[in-house]
Amino acid sequence: TIRQNIGAASNTGFELAINGDVVKSEDWNWNVGANISFVKNEVKALVDGSDILFNVDSNRQQVGVIRVGESIRSIYGFEYYGVNPANGNPVYYKADGSLVQQDAMSGAYTVFNPGTPGTAGAASSLVAADKRILGSSLPKYFGAVTTSVKYKNFDLGALVRFSGGNKILNLTRRDLLGMDFTNNSTEILNRWQSPSQPGDGVTPRVIAARGAYINMDGVATSRFVEDGSFVKIDNVSLGYTLPKDLAGTFGLSGFRIFTTVQNAFVFTKYTGIDPELEVNGVDFNTAPRQRTISFGLNASF
Repeated sequence: TIRQNIGAASNTGFELAINGDVVKSEDWNWNVGANISFVKNEVKALVDGSDILFNVDSNRQQVGVIRVGESIRSIYGFEYYGVNPANGNPVYYKADGSLVQQDAMSGAYTVFNPGTPGTAGAASSLVAADKRILGSSLPKYFGAVTTSVKYKNFDLGALVRFSGGNKILNLTRRDLLGMDFTNNSTEILNRWQSPSQPGDGVTPRVIAARGAYINMDGVATSRFVEDGSFVKIDNVSLGYTLPKDLAGTFGLSGFRIFTTVQNAFVFTKYTGIDPELEVNGVDFNTAPRQRTISFGLNASF
């Protein structure tokens, strides 16, 4: 093999930052800082303009693509329509916008007509040419806000981070819908069960050992692509510093006690454990970050 540059890409954007004292007096001091970055990535050239498919999860599934005109490492797969309310089969879009349903038992494809869901159409197919870009794995913006407040001998600080505009392929979620005598998520309770109990219209019927047909195992579909935007209260600290004269009675020039919370809270519509667990846009059974609460003291002699 020969490792060499085989393409070109561009990154454009801008950054903004601001910092200042909101309140500053003898007893009060409140400082706030904020920054935000906007970025756009675009692949400009590849060898012969050809796509590069790449593997991004532990099962070596090709669910990502590098394509000229798109951002690098975009999520690539089939567009999901929903569930056939008549029989619970999953339905997908073809490249021309037509619909096909996949038989949950045999895996065969037939043309789907929403007007007559109970009537099977002609034999059809869903092939690589029907795949499309399902979203960019790169955030369009990210940044942070920091604040520190001091009142006499008390101090309070916080760091809030945010990121958004990216998509995540939640394969952990798909893995919990297999019905192969393993753990399942509560989402499976919303499955199609009958025409009179169609479920949420997103989760097809479930049949043991048919995950390859029901959930399209091994391929990316928009059904499991989610918004990866989030806001995190990443760090909060609270402290108290003894007055110097009081610290001096203990033979100290300074003494401060404090408590800190790391990874305190996350606000997101992403249904996985943490939107930052993704690797190249894919979240697949990754160990989550822990929330850590610590206590400490600083003593100066």
